[in-house]
Amino acid sequence: MEGDPNQRTAADPGAAPLRQRFRWFHRMREWIHARPHVHLFYKVLVGIVGGLVVVIGLILVPLPGPGWLVVFIGLTVLASEFHFFHRIITWLRAQLHRFWDWAKARGPRWLRNAADRGKADVDAAHDDAHRSMGRSARPTN
Repeated sequence: MEGDPNQRTAADPGAAPLRQRFRWFHRMREWIHARPHVHLFYKVLVGIVGGLVVVIGLILVPLPGPGWLVVFIGLTVLASEFHFFHRIITWLRAQLHRFWDWAKARGPRWLRNAADRGKADVDAAHDDAHRSMGRSARPTN
């Protein structure tokens, strides 16, 4: 597949060296993507697991606990194989950054401090998720 984000080589100019702990994951995904029937099964399995996590998260939203966090984890699982969900996660991240920028400019001191920490945590998690999927985290325009 041309332009497959999972196909990275060491010759990519923006490709950071992969961490040791993710190499096995990249080798496994290369093996899966090289076999069409296994890839189809893997994609269906990721869709079922990610969809189930999203549904469980939505059920947990009105209850006390991490309902929205579970929904976002499910969307991240789905984004690992489906570009549509990757676009959703990217859009949600942009909206979260807009909120944190607004909160930092206009909110009380405790909210400004929480916005700084939260923004840094989400950026780090987003970069790690992209690195584990073999995608560059930020577009190089």
